[in-house]
Amino acid sequence: MHDYDEVLDRIAKPALRSAEERGTRRILVSGDWTLAALREAQAAVEAVEASNGPAHEIDIGDMRRLDTAGALTLIGLRDGKLAATTADFARARPEHRILLDEIARAAPASFEEAPPRDGAAIESLRRFLSAATAIARDAIRLTTFLGETTAAFARVVVRPGRFRIKAFIHQLQQTGLSAVPIIALVSFLIGGVVMQQAAFQLQKFGAETMSIDMLGILALRELGVILAAVMVAGRSASAFTAQIGTMKMREEIDAMRTLGIDPIETLVLPRVLALMIALPLLVFLADIMALAGGAVMAKLYLSLETDMYLQRLNSAVQTKHLYVGLIKAPFAALVIGLVGCLEGLSVQGSAESVGTQVTTAVVKAIFLVLVLDAVFAIFLSAAGF
Repeated sequence: MHDYDEVLDRIAKPALRSAEERGTRRILVSGDWTLAALREAQAAVEAVEASNGPAHEIDIGDMRRLDTAGALTLIGLRDGKLAATTADFARARPEHRILLDEIARAAPASFEEAPPRDGAAIESLRRFLSAATAIARDAIRLTTFLGETTAAFARVVVRPGRFRIKAFIHQLQQTGLSAVPIIALVSFLIGGVVMQQAAFQLQKFGAETMSIDMLGILALRELGVILAAVMVAGRSASAFTAQIGTMKMREEIDAMRTLGIDPIETLVLPRVLALMIALPLLVFLADIMALAGGAVMAKLYLSLETDMYLQRLNSAVQTKHLYVGLIKAPFAALVIGLVGCLEGLSVQGSAESVGTQVTTAVVKAIFLVLVLDAVFAIFLSAAGF
């Protein structure tokens, strides 16, 4: 503590005083403007700002020493109340001028006034336009990526030896076979819940057997494909993004390109094709399990025997209902695979980026699956299917 007091004694106290000559108001700076005297420097600035109006220049020719803290304080003085007069530093030593210029460039926003806030309507419009621009940008990226994948598929068709059959089989197991238990369980439970709720509501009108008709048509046309696609989007889109994103983070994809290996053919194509084959089979499984769940609930809730349930189901459901659901499956698989792989290739090189892109991939894949299902449902219903 004693040594610190001795240091303060050797410091020339920073001071500011105002002077006016021939109509020009100047602020004269003297003393040491350093970190050790920062409190005194700030007090001097506050005093001169409170007692004097705008000045035309700041004379720092008599200033002894200057460091970063002092330079920041002087720049705050110049850009504070004096900003309206475009005041500048006069008689600055070369070393002081260099430091002041560097500090002014490094922290220009420290003394700028916050921009005026826009109204709620303008802010909402800006957010809407930003979201619309992002959607358009994603649509262009996805369409371009679809073209690249189609071109890679064409090259594989011309030269089948380029196709990675082992990677395809592995992805078929991961996206299809490994997803069977969870999709079967979820579809069974959802089918039972839909059957119970439909029977409960229709029982008020004495038409509880119509719940079988509703479940059969709903499960085959919409419920099975949505359940399977959403579950696959959560499992496979996230897995694709994490796997490819980790390779991108480790610069393995750049190494593949250096070796002349096309990442689209090697990483994307096996995943997308495996998903397009696996998802229709999973949709069929989801249809069967949803109907099985409805049969169990019909037995427990309506005391309806299984043969009567199947007989009613057979009279209500047509083959076209099954085809409608299966037709949607390959397109949903294509969207899920493209989104998952594209987001993986968009990883910027950090673990945080991988997590962000995984979340983005799952959200986009589920959203696009639901939009695609709605478009197909409207189109096929209007076409008479």
